[in-house]
Amino acid sequence: MFARFADSLPPQLLLVTSRALQALATPIIALLISTAAGLGAEVQSAISFCNVLFIGNLCASLLVASLFGPRRIAHELRELSALHWLEVLVFAGLAALLSTLIFLALRTTSVTNAVLLARLGPVLYALAAALLIGPAIRRNEWLGFGFIGVGLLCLVFVGSGFEVRQGDILILCSAVVYTLVTLLSRHLLGQTDLPALVFARNFFSTLIFCAIALVLFGPHHFMDAFYGPLWVLMAVYALVVIVASQFLWYRSIGVLAPASVARWTVMTPALAMSYAFFLNGEHPSASQLVALALVSAGLLVSALGRRNPPAVPESAEGSVAAA
Repeated sequence: MFARFADSLPPQLLLVTSRALQALATPIIALLISTAAGLGAEVQSAISFCNVLFIGNLCASLLVASLFGPRRIAHELRELSALHWLEVLVFAGLAALLSTLIFLALRTTSVTNAVLLARLGPVLYALAAALLIGPAIRRNEWLGFGFIGVGLLCLVFVGSGFEVRQGDILILCSAVVYTLVTLLSRHLLGQTDLPALVFARNFFSTLIFCAIALVLFGPHHFMDAFYGPLWVLMAVYALVVIVASQFLWYRSIGVLAPASVARWTVMTPALAMSYAFFLNGEHPSASQLVALALVSAGLLVSALGRRNPPAVPESAEGSVAAA
């Protein structure tokens, strides 16, 4: 049912919707971190790095299993070869690293900075995909991506008085990890059932976060993980921000060219800055607005001109199984 409904919609709409949902992630996590102290010691200790990421991904994997059936997902995973299993595990590890970098970055940088700097991710993805799978990037796309680079440099150096914060560096690192995750997910979409892929990403990320917590903090770290209201909150967060956005995202990148993916994320910064204003009370600075304008101009410039037909049909390259 989901597959038929999703396939009836333009992939560009699926992509924009997925980014609108995913843009909620950073402001919501920042809101949890900033308000935990005012809600009491029990809540503050429950909303920790490992608890939020561990419970969020666990809820997401349980939701996928309940929606599509554990037997179907188990069958699809059993059909994977040893090489594909290795790819899925690497994919889950990179996804866990991506979430970790963003969570840690929010301790020392603003939501607006994080959102704007993360725009480097789609650009790096488009450049890397052009080198690996084609088609070649056109002149106007190079110009547009140059605008984005200038905008990000203005944000990082000018806005901070030429002092690069640790959080900004972590977000820039997350852009590189985002590129690797997206490239690998595009490859896996042609070989793995979509529900199984989403389940594997979140379930194995859960195990990774659990292992990190046990090694670094010990079993007692999970004493506050069973705080009831936190599970309710993370279940809603997982359904909307994680599961829904991931399904729409993978559906869209399976049929859109990498450069198109970069272009159709043009509204993500504006949406996330709006979320940050209403949820976190952040008012964008002049440098952040300039950076947003340059990033948006770059994405719009890259969309100008005649499209070159891809050498390989995109639907054949990234088709996904019916969900």
